[in-house]
Amino acid sequence: MIDNKSKLVILVNKENVSAIRIMGDILEISPEEIIKLIEDLCATGTIHGSITDDGERFYKSEIKLSDAPVIPGGDQTPAFMKFDTRPGIISSIIGFAIIALGLFLNANALDFVEQDFGAITMFLGVFILFSGMYCLSRRKTPE
Repeated sequence: MIDNKSKLVILVNKENVSAIRIMGDILEISPEEIIKLIEDLCATGTIHGSITDDGERFYKSEIKLSDAPVIPGGDQTPAFMKFDTRPGIISSIIGFAIIALGLFLNANALDFVEQDFGAITMFLGVFILFSGMYCLSRRKTPE
């Protein structure tokens, strides 16, 4: 019995086994005996923790601090949020203004040459508007 207690302490503390069934398989005793051994060890203060309500696992209550470095928390802006959208917005607004100019020229045209010039201006505005929209759509999304 004492040999099983020492093996159980090694399983819980060193190997971090929490499943009572696995502990029973390793020590070759029944899960009920494992639970009794755990309760005895908890009463003596050798191990600290609790058995789950269903009697399937034993969780240690000791907290081990990690040796990993602590990463400082902060409100750093992610890399994908640092995209400058001003060029796309400005070119889209300019494209929209050129379309409005083309519509104005087309509405007040006196002959076909002025209408053609208004239509060309509108198509140029559409091209600039779409290039601004394309520039805005190139913004990376989070993965």
